[in-house]
Amino acid sequence: MVDGTEGPCRLTRDEIRQRIAEITYLRLSGDIERFIAHFAADVTVHYNCEKAHLFNPGVLYGAAAFRQNIQQVEEVYRGVADEILDVLIEDQRAWVRWRTRWRHIGAGAVYDLDMAYFLRWRGDKVVELHEFFDTPVPSAYGRALVDEIDDLVKSKPAGLTRAEILELVEFLAKLPTTCGSKTSLFRQHCAPGVVSEFVGDRKRIPYAGRHCGVDALMAIVQSIAVDFEQLNYRLEDIVIDENRVALRRSVDWRHRGTGRRGVVALAEFLRFENGLIAELIEFRDSVTMVRMGE
Repeated sequence: MVDGTEGPCRLTRDEIRQRIAEITYLRLSGDIERFIAHFAADVTVHYNCEKAHLFNPGVLYGAAAFRQNIQQVEEVYRGVADEILDVLIEDQRAWVRWRTRWRHIGAGAVYDLDMAYFLRWRGDKVVELHEFFDTPVPSAYGRALVDEIDDLVKSKPAGLTRAEILELVEFLAKLPTTCGSKTSLFRQHCAPGVVSEFVGDRKRIPYAGRHCGVDALMAIVQSIAVDFEQLNYRLEDIVIDENRVALRRSVDWRHRGTGRRGVVALAEFLRFENGLIAELIEFRDSVTMVRMGE
């Protein structure tokens, strides 16, 4: 819902893309004041993941609190490099995936992070930000050789309307882990060579990294169902940009071994080709999951 006195987003798709490029550049370069100028005074900032000694989860209210948080990070870490991987835009909302590198000023240690931002505009300012991040697996594994270079550079049609994509995503996301046919239902809607990537550290997430093939993805879905029972589900937001989808959802999980419950925030990026899911990239609050199992 759009609120406030500034009205809905006044920016075009191209202008939003330009703003995103500038926002990411200013953040990495440490130009805090010009960075903050892109955000509304009453912006709400959600940090959905945790990286030890780097960032902390939580919610910030207002540009002043956001500025203070960034200044505290800048006292310890400096941005080294970044690369925007993908941008999805629909109406006044956008999802951004980008890869960053940070250096600890005192120790000199370098940290790589894969990050995802959800941005909502009001007027020409960002009024809401959700951030997900985790350590990327440095090397891909289990990937099939690509026979045709065209598969890398040509975008194939989704094969589904926006309404059909939305219905399918909601159906698959809310399937309970107790559903015995869950993996078979997933298999029906995934391409045989689907690429799945779970962003995170393998020390915390054993299946983190990039995988190729529907069998690999189904094995991961099954392993999650062994450890966790899904109790509740909520789709918080979804952006559909042609054949690409970005969504934010929360899941109430119970660890089957310890009995502990927790609400896990997830951000997922999907790419559809000819009616099937061809790629899935997922960020999740892995710290909450680990704590439930301890």
